[in-house]
Amino acid sequence: MTSFRFGAVSGAHGDARAWDEAARRLETLGFSALLVPDTLFTPSPFLALTAAAAATSTLHLGTWVLNSPLRTPAETVRETRTIVELSDGRFELGLGAGRPQGEQDAAALGRRWGTPGERVDRVEATVDAVRAAFGDDVPITLAAGGARMLRIAGRSAHAVALPLSPTATIADVAAAADRVRASTPEHRRPIELSLQISGVGDDIPEWTRRSTGATSKALRDTGAVGLLSGETSRDADALLGLRETTGVSFITVSDEFSERLAPLVAELSGR
Repeated sequence: MTSFRFGAVSGAHGDARAWDEAARRLETLGFSALLVPDTLFTPSPFLALTAAAAATSTLHLGTWVLNSPLRTPAETVRETRTIVELSDGRFELGLGAGRPQGEQDAAALGRRWGTPGERVDRVEATVDAVRAAFGDDVPITLAAGGARMLRIAGRSAHAVALPLSPTATIADVAAAADRVRASTPEHRRPIELSLQISGVGDDIPEWTRRSTGATSKALRDTGAVGLLSGETSRDADALLGLRETTGVSFITVSDEFSERLAPLVAELSGR
């Protein structure tokens, strides 16, 4: 069974010293990865992760996830090569076909958004270019839910970030996980499955509230599996049950919860 990993997602603004301090804090707390989104409202992920790389020695650094229409495959390979070198191989490439508001970002940057099929073409071309440049040395995570994205993930990805609503139940997660496994050839090792924590207790990340209108009451009422209680033993049992039922083992959380969830990270990391 795949061991638990924990990643903290941060789109915080600040100078290099702030990113250094945040990265060192996460490394000390036992998180396995710092993950930075790719939007025009958050820092450039490659630059922010480079600052974090200089301050850490074991923390992995990942894009969560790159908006594929914003870069050509060659641009992504170039950025990946640089941060792989600067981090001594600790980079993980997260890639997707475009977040719901990503079309506005593409327009602002003068990039063509394209049809859904064209955006998946870009993902596939980028994955192929990264694999040609680095082999399997750079882990690739795909945000994949559609049939074609899942086939690409099954062929080439190390991990899949399950693109589920904050209200997703354990049955929803299990169904998504089954689709990943059905798309993975038998000869490949099992793909790591990732789930985003949608809240802790009564607290919901600001970006989640703003983009989905989710409340802690609504999440509890729907049985959202991504809502943690904030009690370490209870949450550890819940995540162990989630892994047993669905295979999910990479848990991502908003950085605002990192200190609060540090005891849970210490309890489950590597188990």
